[in-house]
Amino acid sequence: MNLKILNKFELDQRIKSLVSKERELLHEILLTIKEIDQRKLYLEYGFANLFLYLVEGVGYSAGSAQRRIDAARLLGEVPSLGSKIQSGEVKLHQVSLIQKAARDVYKTTHKKVTAEEKQELLEQITAKNFQESQKEVASFFDLPVVEATTQVVQADESVRLSLTISKELADKIQQAQALLSHAISSNDIVDYLEYVTDRVIKQKTSVRVKLDNSRNNFVEQEKIVDEQNAKIRSTERKSTATVEVKPFTAKIKKILINQDQCCQYRDPVTGRRCRNQWFLQTDHKQSRWADGESVVENAQLLCAQHNRLKYRQEAGIKYLSR
Repeated sequence: MNLKILNKFELDQRIKSLVSKERELLHEILLTIKEIDQRKLYLEYGFANLFLYLVEGVGYSAGSAQRRIDAARLLGEVPSLGSKIQSGEVKLHQVSLIQKAARDVYKTTHKKVTAEEKQELLEQITAKNFQESQKEVASFFDLPVVEATTQVVQADESVRLSLTISKELADKIQQAQALLSHAISSNDIVDYLEYVTDRVIKQKTSVRVKLDNSRNNFVEQEKIVDEQNAKIRSTERKSTATVEVKPFTAKIKKILINQDQCCQYRDPVTGRRCRNQWFLQTDHKQSRWADGESVVENAQLLCAQHNRLKYRQEAGIKYLSR
């Protein structure tokens, strides 16, 4: 359509009609996301969680994906949200305020916010702007109004972070810096983060090896891994008469982390690998119940979600819509 031929009244009616259709479509999108979420189909597509599926698989920005996830899940708890979204009385960013506050409440008090409480709060923020809604949500849960964490990648690929932390956490960080003052002479938070991060990575990935006395030096990393693999295979196969298969040793887990560094689940249709680096678990390719051995050749890294999916598939258990 050539929009230039429309007069101002026709353009006004057109944009209002399109916005109304856009809200209806948004409602349908949220219902679809809710169904995918409840059936955990994103796992079968090769994604560790719904957020990654919407960002990498569907193409939403991170913020847009999170707002739609929050709304889809609240829609499952409070069905009346659908009509409010279609009418424009409630926006996605308002819904995210409620859902984020509910997560914060659970984190601090271990109390789950009920659907009734969320519905009550939804009524209070209907037709209000973001700032008004933010105050209502904070007041309802007796939470402080804090700025959201932002992360910006700069031109030189450094990352600028802006976040708000509680006084308690700030005090803990200062105490930790004081305890590490012999290792970190400066009071710079970046130096502290780098030191702690390096220590965690080393602790979780380093395989302890013996010193090569002839050269008074450590052997090369590739040789270390080969020797550790051979030693582990030999040790694990000594007792083949045992019925119960032992779990993986810590050494095998560290070798896998150094070798793979991410979830190895693949979508059987597209071949897409999950590649998630969070909540990694060591899994038997051939399961223990099928006499799979706890050796390197039978080991793989799976994220917790795909490890559960593999179990459910092997057990013939399906995720059902609620």
